Amino acid sequence: MNSFDLLRLLAATAVIFHHVAPLSGAPARRFFSTDFGELGVGVFFVISGYLVTASWRRAPELGVFLKKRVLRIEPALVVSLALTALVLGAFATTLPLADYIRTPQVWLYVLRNALLYPVTYELPGVFAHNPLPHTVNGSLWTLRLEFSCYLLIAALGLARLLTPKIVAGLAVAAGAVFVALHIVRPDLGAVGLPRLIDIAALNGFLFLAGAFLNLRDRPVPVWAAVLLAPLILTPAWIFGLPALVVVVGSLRSVRLPADISYGLYIYAFPLQQLLATHGQLNFVTAFAATAPVALASWFLVEKPALRLKPRV
Repeated sequence: MNSFDLLRLLAATAVIFHHVAPLSGAPARRFFSTDFGELGVGVFFVISGYLVTASWRRAPELGVFLKKRVLRIEPALVVSLALTALVLGAFATTLPLADYIRTPQVWLYVLRNALLYPVTYELPGVFAHNPLPHTVNGSLWTLRLEFSCYLLIAALGLARLLTPKIVAGLAVAAGAVFVALHIVRPDLGAVGLPRLIDIAALNGFLFLAGAFLNLRDRPVPVWAAVLLAPLILTPAWIFGLPALVVVVGSLRSVRLPADISYGLYIYAFPLQQLLATHGQLNFVTAFAATAPVALASWFLVEKPALRLKPRV
């Protein structure tokens, strides 16, 4: 048993830890030149690139590949969106309950976010007065970017371009965009087109780097991971992460009784916002509130859905 599940759990925990400060109205805690949220999401993208590429190579059929990806993401996501909008939102809204339920925005929140691409973050009257207002689940943006990376792997595979050279070239291009953007615009800000390009280049590089390391068909040398690891402490941190994640993830580990990383990721933000509303948000309360929900998501939704994956 490898350690990728354990790494995903640590990455999800890092994202929860990161969100505590901004959702409390404080500056985000830094991890040298990045922050814990960006680092945790980065680990997710490296692992996804590595494992999703392996999945395509085991079964290079578009229908099978897409069914696997949809079954991993959508069932738990749809349930979390429905619970967020109809239970948590109904409890937290400042509107009368009848008015809230009748508002189209409530139902569109579920539909639009389930479709991944037209992401929406607001529910009527929910968290309007929080330190980070009108944002019910700010973690949802990563899902459309990740699914886009899945589609890229499928497109390259169908075109017979899923090779180490092609993927390495795409990764280098994404990394170059990331570096150039930070040279030209060292202060990107939190929103705007440069920031969107930065996010796409950063996480695109990490996903493609993970894909490349799988396509090599050789274990990543431990010396390479050790040599590159110090880059994590510098502004070039994204170039030190992939080899380290794959080497550590490939180590033997105990099998976790439940893979709750995805559940932690999709439920933590709205629960943290709810805790912030009542002035009770810290890392301990956030993890304690989210872990039982993530466990329920794994055993009641995610694990049964994964049994429907096509057998190869």
